[in-house]
Amino acid sequence: MKKIKILFLVCSFINFFSQKIDFEPTIRVHYNSSLQLGEKYQKTQEFVLVGNSQDYYFAGAQNYLNDTGQYEAKGIDLRVYSDYFQERLIKQNGVTTVFFINPDNKIRYEEKINLKWVLYGDTKMINGIKCQMAATNKYGRRWIAYFSREYPQSLGPYKFTGLPGLIFELYDTRDDYHFTLTKVEKFDDDFEYNLSSFKNYSKDKYLKAKYNLENTFEALPGLIISAEERKYYESLLEKGKRMSNNPLELKPFE
Repeated sequence: MKKIKILFLVCSFINFFSQKIDFEPTIRVHYNSSLQLGEKYQKTQEFVLVGNSQDYYFAGAQNYLNDTGQYEAKGIDLRVYSDYFQERLIKQNGVTTVFFINPDNKIRYEEKINLKWVLYGDTKMINGIKCQMAATNKYGRRWIAYFSREYPQSLGPYKFTGLPGLIFELYDTRDDYHFTLTKVEKFDDDFEYNLSSFKNYSKDKYLKAKYNLENTFEALPGLIISAEERKYYESLLEKGKRMSNNPLELKPFE
């Protein structure tokens, strides 16, 4: 069995084994998404989900290639940042870890998620598979999901799991965030993770730190610029704030 290792830091033999996360996925799922991020700013992005009914990994497609070492081709380092959605998620033993990387910072938080789904009799065909409707209220939005019992893995995009089958389509009722499954395949590679290099914050402190890293001069460490250049970069940061003021979690503590 092939083993894919994602080892962010190996400080010592003891530290490695104290913070290792591993599981054996049974499927790999690909999603296309439409993301309404903010002021007249819409993006599309591909995501990859690998896991089983208990454990999973979810990330942008490029970050998945980065994390699994598949960015190397013919000796050339093709590692780049994912598109908009930089966060990765790992769920194991009922705990979801969300982590974020920028060039000089690695941060994470842990969360136990309780989704209360309501199942409906409505069905529709998605990619030739019959899917059933379900809905839940979470993070300030109402979410509609279509899942298939033909795939028993209780998995879905982002943090949306807990249905009696794989989610083929997920969107909020404003249609700001819309995920559609494009491919599902068997997958039997092992996964190993080591998060020892990540600062572990509470969720509220993580969100503040991530905001500062993305929207303030903390995002530009060591930058020495003139007053005129500073105004220019400040205008870019303000534009970025307007373009990303519609987060998936409108109410992150709901």
